[in-house]
Amino acid sequence: MTFIGNLLGMLAFRTDAFRAQAERRAPIAGVVFFCAGYIAYALVRNSVYAILPEVRLQQTGLMGAVFDLQLLHILLFLLLIYIPAVIVMSNAISGDGLGFSVSRQEYQTHVSALMPLWGLLFFICAPLQWLIPHFLIVGLFEISIGMLVRSILILIYTFWAIKMLNYLAPVQALGVFALSCFTLPIYYILTSFFFALPFFIMIPLIYLGYQWIRGYQTAHSSGRAYQQHLHTLTANPQDADAPYQLGLIHLERRSLDAARRYFESAIKIDPKIPDYSYSLGRVYELKGDWARALEQYEETYRLDPEYGLGDIFREVGKAYLHTGNENKAIEFLEFFLNKRGSDPEGRYWLAVALQKRGDIEQMRVQLNRIIEQARSHPRFFRKENREWIYRARNMIRNSRFEIRN
Repeated sequence: MTFIGNLLGMLAFRTDAFRAQAERRAPIAGVVFFCAGYIAYALVRNSVYAILPEVRLQQTGLMGAVFDLQLLHILLFLLLIYIPAVIVMSNAISGDGLGFSVSRQEYQTHVSALMPLWGLLFFICAPLQWLIPHFLIVGLFEISIGMLVRSILILIYTFWAIKMLNYLAPVQALGVFALSCFTLPIYYILTSFFFALPFFIMIPLIYLGYQWIRGYQTAHSSGRAYQQHLHTLTANPQDADAPYQLGLIHLERRSLDAARRYFESAIKIDPKIPDYSYSLGRVYELKGDWARALEQYEETYRLDPEYGLGDIFREVGKAYLHTGNENKAIEFLEFFLNKRGSDPEGRYWLAVALQKRGDIEQMRVQLNRIIEQARSHPRFFRKENREWIYRARNMIRNSRFEIRN
């Protein structure tokens, strides 16, 4: 149900739903949903075209149907050409340099978000293609209304998705989207000249997919066995680590209510372990319950003032900020930055606290320092902290706009 909820949220341009879907890192589910949407649209389109003699498809039979759908071609293009190109160009245009390497995490998040989004748009346009099979004539060009609507939706949502996924400014996202269109001739070549190429490529891909499925099943079986072992250990009322580990598993899956219950169980058994309080605080933060998150972060700080190499100061400061206590937030965040001055997240939240207190000049100092550090640090630093660099740039732009008005 979370998958469907995220898809509907993406359709409503909800950033939280889109990023939640990306963080699921479920590329296989994304590809399967895309295939279902694409096939639904293609079958409707072909059935509509079949009644028009001038555009009736010539190929028949199973193989002909597969070629007509061109599903293998578009999958190869999107997964091997278009999405890697978007990642590379986003990294380059955001200042990370033109490196032609794509990390596994980047690829999984892009596929997990983009493929189901496109599949959903195909599902939406399929009934429209059936209900309005008419063509529009614009000069020398003819285009069906369904295809026109589909193209417009894909343009709008892809631009938005590129912006959200890579934390780009609108102009930067537009540049990446425009440059990504230069990959379209490759799709034309795939569909126009190399009809059987996907089948030759699919032979090694099927083998690799088979190996991946076997590895996934083995890992999944091991994971289930591990969870069952942990569930067995929870029968021991003195073992706090078992519910804590189960809580971490559910937290990673964003099953927040289940994670909360397990962390609370661990705390009841052994309330002196800071990991338990901190993880429970993370759950409350993700749920938006900042008052309870602050309680748990403060408890973590009480148990271990140097928890997480001092990260707990940032978390406490952030929680104070979100509960309306800007002065305490500034106190903790400044103390944290005295030790970890290169942390852009802590400096960003300090800038937000200063803005709420009305100290706009110091806010700009902190934001500009984030940008300066991003320029001077190596590429991996910028990639890991792109969200905070992006937010800092937006705050700077917004403050300039407010001054003008």
